[in-house]
Amino acid sequence: MTKTVTHIEVPKGWISDSDYSSHRELLYLTLVNTDGDVLEVGCGYGSTRYLEAYCLLSGRKFTSYENDEGWAEKFKLYYGVQVVFKKGYPITSLPNNESVVFVDSKPGEERKDLIKAFADTANVIVTHDTEPGADYVYHMSEILSTFKYRLDYQPEGKPHTTAVSNIIDVTKWI
Repeated sequence: MTKTVTHIEVPKGWISDSDYSSHRELLYLTLVNTDGDVLEVGCGYGSTRYLEAYCLLSGRKFTSYENDEGWAEKFKLYYGVQVVFKKGYPITSLPNNESVVFVDSKPGEERKDLIKAFADTANVIVTHDTEPGADYVYHMSEILSTFKYRLDYQPEGKPHTTAVSNIIDVTKWI
């Protein structure tokens, strides 16, 4: 089951303000409709502090994995986020019991492999940059099409974001 939306109502602080944060609305929708631990693969200004704050307030464990040492240190120092630096983070070294996994990592070519690695364990996987024009870089369309449930968020003029699951019908959220 697949559904596409162009608008998601969220609190003011969660409204996307750039191409780099166009995933924020779908992340918020995912958080309010799930429970359990949250894993982010690839930290950034558009997501990490939002995920951390939401998880802190709701009593959920949040961990961010980053393969760029500079980014990892920046977020550890300035935001107090539990950022784990793993050079190249081999997929087998990542936790495998998270309810929600957000994939927005670099290099982008590895995103498809990360999505596949969590396909049978995460309740919901959210990934950024899923518009057709970006598939030549990210190559995620094939793996995303294998999930039972799929919600595509396509805000006008911004990169798309997709939530997929084999467990939860994400299309019923909106």
